[in-house]
Amino acid sequence: MKKTFLILLTLFNVISSFSQDSITIGSKHHIFSKALNEERNFWIYLPPDYDNKKFAPAKYPVVYLLDAENNFHSYTGIQHSLAKGPYAMIPQMIVVGITNTDRTRDLTPTESNRDAFYDKGKKFFKQSGGNKNFITFLETELRPYIDSHYRTSGYNILNGHSFGGLTAVNILLHHTKLFNAYTIIDPSLWWDNEIMIKKADSIFKNKDFNNHSIYVAMANKISIPQDTTTDMARGIRKFEKLLESKIPSNLRWAFKYYENEDHGTIPIPAEYDGLRFIFKDHLVKVKEAVQNPSLVEEQYAKLSKATGFIFLPSESYLDWMGNFCLEREKTDSALAFFQMAKMYYSNSSNVFISLGQCYEKKGNKTQAQLSYKKALLLSPENKKVITFLKNLNN
Repeated sequence: MKKTFLILLTLFNVISSFSQDSITIGSKHHIFSKALNEERNFWIYLPPDYDNKKFAPAKYPVVYLLDAENNFHSYTGIQHSLAKGPYAMIPQMIVVGITNTDRTRDLTPTESNRDAFYDKGKKFFKQSGGNKNFITFLETELRPYIDSHYRTSGYNILNGHSFGGLTAVNILLHHTKLFNAYTIIDPSLWWDNEIMIKKADSIFKNKDFNNHSIYVAMANKISIPQDTTTDMARGIRKFEKLLESKIPSNLRWAFKYYENEDHGTIPIPAEYDGLRFIFKDHLVKVKEAVQNPSLVEEQYAKLSKATGFIFLPSESYLDWMGNFCLEREKTDSALAFFQMAKMYYSNSSNVFISLGQCYEKKGNKTQAQLSYKKALLLSPENKKVITFLKNLNN
């Protein structure tokens, strides 16, 4: 009897463990690429508010992440943390992680090779120079797929490290409009006798970059064999000097040398810093905004001007700020936040529910009733709104 009980208890624990919810950070997808003539895999991370039924469906910026098999977990974690709560330093974003099939082929702009540092008779990078086809895949296949299957805002960021950074520089120079911002981490600008440096030298003189943003990160090369170290560091420093001397028109840029990071450890701190730089005007001073809600609009106007793209405060942010004020009896500030939400998200029943509650607290039953009725029109099955209206009329 005791054995039977132990077996049943064990089975119950096993079944219970399987029935628990999983923590999921993304999903795997694939499409066939005509440009590359192969199946390509990519991973998708969706922000917390994406499927939140409380708010109206919103559109989101997208980050395209090269070498996803190496950094998808860390990048989505950084992005999630930075975009969290009322003190968010960046907006919530969709992340598209692109995994590799032939990394050297896809992420190098020309066919080239070099002697192995350990044996001059051997060649590195024999299969290279497929960057053009890979960029065609990004531009004509993957981007259209993402834009048609997900709610995207039109603001796109490319994140690339090493050969991925080389690709990012190539796209910045020759396909500038494909992305609005670039995080370029320890790029392999030594490639093919610094071909991208030479191209940048002429392009930076004449091109208008139309408020695009780039963040360039350089690692300490002590841990890399000396001949490669010299090439790598020289190429990146030359790129920095070009940015300083040519002053590319309407290109917002920053450069940072990471003395305590090597080529392998630099991605995580650089990804964090890159996002902070791109969205450096995103953070709103919450305490000041509670007293003066117009500061939110001023801050987002500043962000929009810096990035060359119209950014708006999210409905969830305005809802949080409004309710924060309402709980503290700051009804005028609460009303300002809810009216701001109404201006931007007039198709959201939640906006009018919040407005109704605010008007009710201010003693304006007429406006409260009008707000609840509008919420009911937008969401006829919403029992919460029906209850509010009944209570208001009693």
